[in-house]
Amino acid sequence: MRGRGGMAPENIPRTTGERRFEIRIHPGRASAAEFLREFWVYRDLLYFLTMREVSVRYKQTALGVLWVVLQPLLAALVFAVVLGRWAHIPSSGTSYPLFVYSSMVLWNLFSQGITRAGDSIIADEKLVTKVYFPRAMIPLGAAASTWVDFAVSFALLAAALVWMGGGAVRALWLLPVAFVLTAVLTFGLGALISSLNVRYRDFRYITPFLLQIGLYLSPVVYPASLVPARWRTLYFLNPMAGLLETFRYSLFGRGEWHAGELGISAGMCVLVFAAGLLVFRWVERGFSDYI
Repeated sequence: MRGRGGMAPENIPRTTGERRFEIRIHPGRASAAEFLREFWVYRDLLYFLTMREVSVRYKQTALGVLWVVLQPLLAALVFAVVLGRWAHIPSSGTSYPLFVYSSMVLWNLFSQGITRAGDSIIADEKLVTKVYFPRAMIPLGAAASTWVDFAVSFALLAAALVWMGGGAVRALWLLPVAFVLTAVLTFGLGALISSLNVRYRDFRYITPFLLQIGLYLSPVVYPASLVPARWRTLYFLNPMAGLLETFRYSLFGRGEWHAGELGISAGMCVLVFAAGLLVFRWVERGFSDYI
């Protein structure tokens, strides 16, 4: 074995004899630039991890991808009857069933992404302990798989908008803003929960409970205009509040929308993303010990 310049390393003897050697491998502290470069190098792996999640999810199911449409649609119908018809919750001048369905489409993208990402490291235990690659690829691939489901649900939503003659072209420029911020938030929280789930398995049970609470603390089944003015700044510290309002406004062009409130939610998305990535990189060093 030769080192650089053809010189044999001094710490490796030329004849082994009965001596035993111990090679200790430990994770390094890669810089942010190196971390991003590794993501680019392993970009093909992200595609395969994402497609694997999609194929496994609907394997041996009778309805297959139809579950993607049925989940938000059935939830929207229940809310439409209970809250729209009986409780008369306003919907910013939009048909209440369509109002709720559009909200459920984006909320499912967020909640399913976090749920899948949160369990991803534990589910891929053998992959984590035996092969080297950027570990953040696993929760990212799990979260990215939900975008395939979202595309199907969003296609039905777009068809409903065309059929009902709704929508507002002038606000469509906000649609990619909502998409990008939702992706940033989902991956940030997914990375955070997946890393904490390795150390504390309680998060497997806490996450669905928190998401259920978040559903009612976010403007999914009601417009944010119902929130009193003195509480609105605090309310929009919930990132999904600004994203849901922006998503609906970009589609319908109705209701209240304020750039400042979106700015608050956007700032929280970036903050959660940064915190999630930092915690993930810190906990990642001990994955093999806790898995």
